[in-house]
Amino acid sequence: MSSGAWSRPAFNLNLSAWRSIRVRHPEPIDRRLELRFYLAGSALSALGMLQKRLYRRILDQLDLRPPLFLVGHWRSGTTLLHELLALDEHFAAPSTYACFNPHHFLLAHHRAPAAARLARPTGDMTVSASSPQEEEFALLCMGATSPYEAFVFPSAFRQFEALCDPDLFEHAREPRWNDAITWMLKATAYVCGADKRLLVKSPANSFRIPRLNTLFPGAMFIRLVREPCAVFASTLRLWQSMWERYALAPPLVQEVLIERILGTRLALERSLQSALRTLPADRIATVRYEDLVADPCHTIELLYERLALGDPSPLLPKVRAYMARNPPSATHSAEDWRPLVQARWPGMFDEFGYARS
Repeated sequence: MSSGAWSRPAFNLNLSAWRSIRVRHPEPIDRRLELRFYLAGSALSALGMLQKRLYRRILDQLDLRPPLFLVGHWRSGTTLLHELLALDEHFAAPSTYACFNPHHFLLAHHRAPAAARLARPTGDMTVSASSPQEEEFALLCMGATSPYEAFVFPSAFRQFEALCDPDLFEHAREPRWNDAITWMLKATAYVCGADKRLLVKSPANSFRIPRLNTLFPGAMFIRLVREPCAVFASTLRLWQSMWERYALAPPLVQEVLIERILGTRLALERSLQSALRTLPADRIATVRYEDLVADPCHTIELLYERLALGDPSPLLPKVRAYMARNPPSATHSAEDWRPLVQARWPGMFDEFGYARS
C-alpha cells in the first residue's frame, strides 16, 4: 500500500475505538495505515475530551422528549423515511457531519455544513453534511460497541448480533454504550433545539428496543419492511460495497456472507417482534416500503394519526417536493435469489403480505 494508506476512506475512530477494535481484530495491516489510525485517533480523542469538558454540564441538565426510532432490517426503506420525516421542523435528527465527527461537531456547530451532496457507497441516494444520518456511525467512532466494526474488519460479521445487543455485551462495555447513545442524542437536541422530538434511525436498534425503552421512556418505534428478495439482494450489495470502501482485512467469501445475512435477518426479526409485543399499540407502527414509495403523503398521514404526532399538513408539500427531486432509483432484479430467500425467510412473505412468486 503506497500513498493510499494516508488517503483512503476511513471512519474517524478515536483512540479508544481503534484500540478496542484492534484487540478484537489483530489482523496485520499496513504499518502506515496503523500509524494513521493511531495519530488521528489521538487527535480525535483530545478533541472529544475538550468537547465533553465544555458541554458536559449543559447536556447533563438537558431533558429529552421521547424519541421516535426508525427500525427494521437494512435496506428496508429506513433511510427514505428518515429523510422525509426530517423535513418536519418539529423533529431533530443527527446530521451526517455529527455522526461521522462526534468528537468535535459541537465545537463547530455554529458553522454551516457544506451543501454538496455525495452518493452513498450503495449508490442509491445522495447525502450532504446536513442530511439525517444513522447515529450508529457516531457510536462506532466514539468507541462504543457497534456492529459497524464489521465494515472495517469483515470477520466481525460472524458475531454481528452480539455486537448489536447491549444485553449481550461484556459487562464493562454496556455502560459505555448507554453513555454514548445518550450523549449523542442529547448533543443533537442541544444543537437542534431541546423542544424538538428526536428522530433516530439505525437498523441495529432493532436488537435494542428493550434497552432504548429503558433509557428513553415513552419512545416510539416505526418498523420498516420491504419485499424480502429485494432486501436480501440489496443487503448483499451493501456489504460488498462497504467492504470495498472501508475494509482493512479480506472480506468474507460470498457463501459465508450469504449465510450471515440470512441468519442475521432471522435473529433481528425474532428480537424485534418479541420487543414490540411488549409496547403499547399507540407507540409502534409498521410501514411497508412499497406503500411509502407509491404514496408517501398518505403513508405519512397514517403514521401521524396512529402515533399522534400532530398535524402533518405542513410537511406534505415538502414531501412532494423531495420525492420530485429524488425519484426512487431503479432496483436491481432480485429474482435469482427468490428460491433461496423463500426457503429461508418464508414467514416474512406471509406476515407482511408479499407474494412468494
